[in-house]
Amino acid sequence: MAEESIDENGSSSSSSSSKGKKKKTKFGMMMSSVGRSAKQGMSRAGKQMAKGVVKTKQLAVEKIAKIPISQEDPEVISALERLKITKNEIYAISDIVRNLYEARLNEATFLIQLADKLKDTKITQNDPFGLYIQKMGIAMTSLESIQSEHLKRMEEELVLPLEKFRDIDIEQVQKLKLKYKNCKTQYDVACHKLTKAQDSQDQNKIQQAQQKKDAVAANLQQLRNDIKFQVNNLEQKKQVNLLGCMEQYWTSYASFAQAQSNVLSKNTIQKESYIQPQQQQQQQQNNDD
Repeated sequence: MAEESIDENGSSSSSSSSKGKKKKTKFGMMMSSVGRSAKQGMSRAGKQMAKGVVKTKQLAVEKIAKIPISQEDPEVISALERLKITKNEIYAISDIVRNLYEARLNEATFLIQLADKLKDTKITQNDPFGLYIQKMGIAMTSLESIQSEHLKRMEEELVLPLEKFRDIDIEQVQKLKLKYKNCKTQYDVACHKLTKAQDSQDQNKIQQAQQKKDAVAANLQQLRNDIKFQVNNLEQKKQVNLLGCMEQYWTSYASFAQAQSNVLSKNTIQKESYIQPQQQQQQQQNNDD
């Protein structure tokens, strides 16, 4: 992968290995971003439906069969609470970051149009306005180049890492949580059936119910262990990998802000005075004399 950087003067540079590669346009970046957002929306809808099915199943079992809910492992309760906090935080941050990124892509498109329009201003005699906005356009072109580089960094170091952590790491644990909830319901049902079998004093039914409960209990215990392990693993990824990406982006953001400041300081525009036509004519007569 070619390395690109913003120097202290605000210009961007790239290694020789990037030559010949097709540059990603603003429009292409925007369309790619829109497509990705649509896919994520559909994916989220599917996940919510799956979650709803499990919850509905649990409520139906509890309501119809009036099955007592067994006590939960305190460590699992703590792990699921940490998962909920992480999930809510990352989803909220990721959504805001994606919206900010897309807004800045849109802003960059208009900045290019404005810079080009200002640079193409036709200058006439005694036209300080035209001179001023033409120089503005030249400075804006430099600023746009810096912003374009910053947007690539923002996508690589902030937008995509957050979405990857959300859509892969968090969702992997979320699927495990749903699997655990389903197994927990099966365990409660098995316990209830064993109680009913014991009430009937039918040894055959009791043996079958006991075997079913033991099998589900073993699976449930494994899922409990997996939940605790995966939540701890998720927290480690957040505190190490994701934090590293956030730190990298903040460093890039500081470079971006400094590069913008350098461009503005080197493109200070002095406003020229406008000479009214009558005064201009008088000056010309004085020069002729």
